[in-house]
Amino acid sequence: MGMNDMLRKMAVLLERRQDALFSYDVSKQKKYIAKLGNPRDEIERSYFQYKCQMQFNGKGITFLLNLVSFPVAILYWFKYGKKVQVNQLEHKNLVFFRDGKPENILPKSLKKRYKAIESNPVEGTLLTAKDKKFIKGIICRYPFSWQFILKCLIKIGRYSFAIEEYSPEAIAVCAEYSFTSSVLTAYCKQRNIKHIDVMHGEKMYYMRDSFFKFDECYIWDEYYGKILASMKADKNQFVVEVPASLKFDGELIRTQKYDYTYYLGAESEEVLKEISKILEQLYKSGNKISIRPHPRYSNMDIVKKIFTFADVEDTTQTSIEQSLLQSGAAISLYSTVLNQALCNSIPIIIDNMSNPENFNKLKELGYVCLYKEHRLLSEVLEKSV
Repeated sequence: MGMNDMLRKMAVLLERRQDALFSYDVSKQKKYIAKLGNPRDEIERSYFQYKCQMQFNGKGITFLLNLVSFPVAILYWFKYGKKVQVNQLEHKNLVFFRDGKPENILPKSLKKRYKAIESNPVEGTLLTAKDKKFIKGIICRYPFSWQFILKCLIKIGRYSFAIEEYSPEAIAVCAEYSFTSSVLTAYCKQRNIKHIDVMHGEKMYYMRDSFFKFDECYIWDEYYGKILASMKADKNQFVVEVPASLKFDGELIRTQKYDYTYYLGAESEEVLKEISKILEQLYKSGNKISIRPHPRYSNMDIVKKIFTFADVEDTTQTSIEQSLLQSGAAISLYSTVLNQALCNSIPIIIDNMSNPENFNKLKELGYVCLYKEHRLLSEVLEKSV
């Protein structure tokens, strides 16, 4: 396993453990963001976003992360700081680091502007003398924040390699949640390259997504721009455009196979059992039920064991488009999928039963679907049983 893959897996494990979206009070987040003040440049934007994210980990884990990151960063510096052979490939106007996201998440206006797009770039790491000078500037400013330095080092190495390979005019990512994003905007500016972000998931008041700045950040609705700007993300970067990943191709045919499909997130086993009890009542009333596991967070063995009465989708075989188009309604506590359903005139149901405490926090968090046409799961169950 490569170093980058290992770090990604660690990030997922931390995210699953924290559930900080619901466990960390919005009022505390607002106070902390206000306490940090206004950043003076892109580097400080990234550092403030890092500080916000470390609040979720706590001092102990943050200390350990910095301790472990120090020797890894030194190793990285010397390993990739040597001369690396980079094969200059065909020039591309835009390099899109999808990181597993679908290609149709890229807005059509970007596809029109940048004719030659590389959405599966050859990966590698390169640290030139100029890159090292840029990174030294970060180290001098934050000499004890080695988790921050390491992540910046890794991402700059990735970008540097892609720039040498493709000589792009722009780099696009789905990475507003990354505390390296604003540093990379500054790095790209230094190399006369535009840094573009493409929204890929639901956004609420969650300071993981605070302070960031791109040259352009594509969002699905003006509402998201207001929430992100309230967390001191740069307000001038937002462009509203609904991508094809959200609004499906008109040629796709809706053929209903299930009455309800529940879209899972990072629920605990205890909450999954509560969801199962509720959905089983709908099943016993004659409804066909499907379960869509989360590709990152769901443990398939546990999901199949708990939802014995329902069809559990194979996310590698059934696309999200197919899943929605074969369902009468989409159910979740909160999910990007509910937004996709609304964009394609598929009814949505918000789960207010399996985890009432988290449901009650959704309004405080500013969940957009609460302000759009929806039904509550309790209402559906009452009418069905």
